[in-house]
Amino acid sequence: MTELGAYVERFETNTRSRALRGMAAMLIGAPIAVAGVFLFVMNDKAGVSGGETFIGLFIGCGLGLALMGAWACWQAVGKRGEAFTLYEQGFVHTWRKSTTIVPWTAVEVAIDHTRKNVFAKALGGDVGCLVKLTDGRKILINGFTEGAALLTHSIFEAVGRRPG
Repeated sequence: MTELGAYVERFETNTRSRALRGMAAMLIGAPIAVAGVFLFVMNDKAGVSGGETFIGLFIGCGLGLALMGAWACWQAVGKRGEAFTLYEQGFVHTWRKSTTIVPWTAVEVAIDHTRKNVFAKALGGDVGCLVKLTDGRKILINGFTEGAALLTHSIFEAVGRRPG
């Protein structure tokens, strides 16, 4: 990649960790949702009113966690072999048979999506950078990429940062 300058570093995405955490989220979320539905049915049969908000929250949280886990597993399969190679004048994003060469001039904006909480860390959101290219394409870097904090810092330094 001589047009991007000298090689700096390569960052690989840990899809195994993404898949394992996705499976864990599904295994935790699905029983919570089922328990919520069970509580809802039992309350309805008993003619008890009240508590619908709590039961709805129970069902919603369980379904949300299960769906986020399914999405993480889908991403783990779809983004197998994902890596970012950083150069002085840009980076290269590869996964499966796709390669995107991104010189800094092709970046429209880099948006910081980093979240600092336990839930975000568990699902890879502890580091987040959405890179919007001038041609409309988007590239997302998250905490499942080894060294993502250094990679996103380099991108923000090169093109600026917009809070998400």
